[in-house]
Amino acid sequence: MGAFLAVLLLSLSGLTAPADPEAALAEGNRRFEKDEIESAFEAYSRGYAGGGSSADGVLAYNAGTCALRLGRLPEALLWYRRAEMAAPGDPWLRDNLALTRRALGDPLEENPAWRLWLENRGSLAAAGVALAWVAVGLLVAAPRFPRGLLAVLALLACSAFAAGTLVDRFGPRAAVLLAACPAPQGGGLPAGSEVWVRPAGKGGWHVMDDGRNLRCSVAAVGLVEP
Repeated sequence: MGAFLAVLLLSLSGLTAPADPEAALAEGNRRFEKDEIESAFEAYSRGYAGGGSSADGVLAYNAGTCALRLGRLPEALLWYRRAEMAAPGDPWLRDNLALTRRALGDPLEENPAWRLWLENRGSLAAAGVALAWVAVGLLVAAPRFPRGLLAVLALLACSAFAAGTLVDRFGPRAAVLLAACPAPQGGGLPAGSEVWVRPAGKGGWHVMDDGRNLRCSVAAVGLVEP
């Protein structure tokens, strides 16, 4: 059962089971030097584990460069966004991201209202832990501190921790559309759009946009974070 869930999660994230990062990087570099770009792309993507390490950043950057060479712009954008998670602010990466977005017509569709949630979801849980320690410290150091206020503080701590954990596990995910997602009433978003998504019932993803009620298949959505 555990193995089945692992395979399912990997399929939902659009990734295959990761290989050894160093071996994958060496193989990818060897293939790239031989101008075997497709094979190099496959090697780099196999080694990517999605953990945000420096090795993941290099593998994602190289995979993005291969996808760009192959003319697969939405995939290039996806891999560069993944590299950005591990190496934010890298000048070469920033330039390649800008180049890819321009080549795609810059269909940037991210909803900024969700960015704050995504970037601070870990902070909510950390704030809950900090508040809990404050409550314990007050209980020990100030035994006459009003019990009602301590109870409120403990409740806030539990709420912040629960909210952070839930947002981290079930909240919106930054994604790149690898295929166009049409709207029921016509139009929709083109491949390469950068969006926020949440899981849809019976598979697929709902795009969290301005109310167009877009639903994309699993294969059409590449998550920036696994």
